[in-house]
Amino acid sequence: MPGQSDIVITQVDNENLLAEFIRLPWQIQRDDPAWVPPTISKQRKILSRKTGPFFEIGDAQLFLARRDGRATGRISAHVNRLHDSLHDPGDGFFGFFECSNDQATATALFEAAAGWLRSRGKKKIVGPLSFSIYDDVGLLVEGFDSMPAILLTHNPSYYETLVSNWGFRKAIDWYALKITNRNVDVDRMGDELKRLMGRNNGLVLTAPTPTEVLNRADDIFKLFNEAWKSNWGHIPFTRKQFTEILKELKPVLRSDLIRVVKSGDEIVAFIITIPDINRTLRKLNGRMNLLDQLRLLVEARWQPLRRVKTVLLGVQQKYQRKRLHDAMILDTYIDLIRNQPKLEFCDCSLIPEHLGFYIRSLGRYGAERYKTYRIFEKEI
Repeated sequence: MPGQSDIVITQVDNENLLAEFIRLPWQIQRDDPAWVPPTISKQRKILSRKTGPFFEIGDAQLFLARRDGRATGRISAHVNRLHDSLHDPGDGFFGFFECSNDQATATALFEAAAGWLRSRGKKKIVGPLSFSIYDDVGLLVEGFDSMPAILLTHNPSYYETLVSNWGFRKAIDWYALKITNRNVDVDRMGDELKRLMGRNNGLVLTAPTPTEVLNRADDIFKLFNEAWKSNWGHIPFTRKQFTEILKELKPVLRSDLIRVVKSGDEIVAFIITIPDINRTLRKLNGRMNLLDQLRLLVEARWQPLRRVKTVLLGVQQKYQRKRLHDAMILDTYIDLIRNQPKLEFCDCSLIPEHLGFYIRSLGRYGAERYKTYRIFEKEI
């Protein structure tokens, strides 16, 4: 029977190996109807030391596992200097984990990642984070029966066994919640919205244009970092990271899916929701040429909405018990019910398990957990 001695671990150190690293998920997950292939050009940009925003604050090594000359698994090991300055500097990370259903291969990958981290003075390995806390987060451990919303990941159910068998333990769970209920009293929701905003004299709720949002990107960048600084594992966005996020979101931003609360000209809260285009991305199978981009733009901007996802939300800390998040959710919900008769699904993710206050707030609108993503840790 093949064992770990038959497995060769290779460091990814050239373009050919990087291409093989990027294409490996197709070998593992291509027959899973819930899997959405990543965009190859985007993956190449993220993983390149020259263009990847992560490499401004960290370093990484990619590994491929081979058996009989054939790639059977992959992993990244990475360190994050910004994390070290804010949290435990003994933490190292793994991510981009894909593996055949073979414990020996998984073990070889984890040991390669741990060895690389130990050589840099790390005492613990945490993940999967690919690369950071606001990138691809966690291993899917519940909810394998449905396609994830855009910006969420998917993996085979056996991954949890591969991880646990190496001695990892749970660090924290993150929940994906969805709202599917259209049977609501819109007038009653409108009255509640008026009461909420009436309690907050001097604050104004608006639906800005995408251009207005992009023009205030610096304010939103600062607000997000301040609002989430007490969150588990929070590492503030760098300007480069946030610029890349807005650049990626720009084609799918819509006024009817953006809400901002202002005090005078100061933004004190915001929420950004986008069309969920994962069904189309799955059909593209990793491709993204100019015609594909145009197709996605038309779908996101002008076609009737069927699925949407909230991607960014922030409320100034001094306003976080004023229920401004409820006001923004209500206003968006009312608009969607009135103007999007084909809407099926709104994803509200990801939310760390300890944010019970926010989870209960979403529960008032019928939100239900449909996926759980887990971050693991182990001393090395």
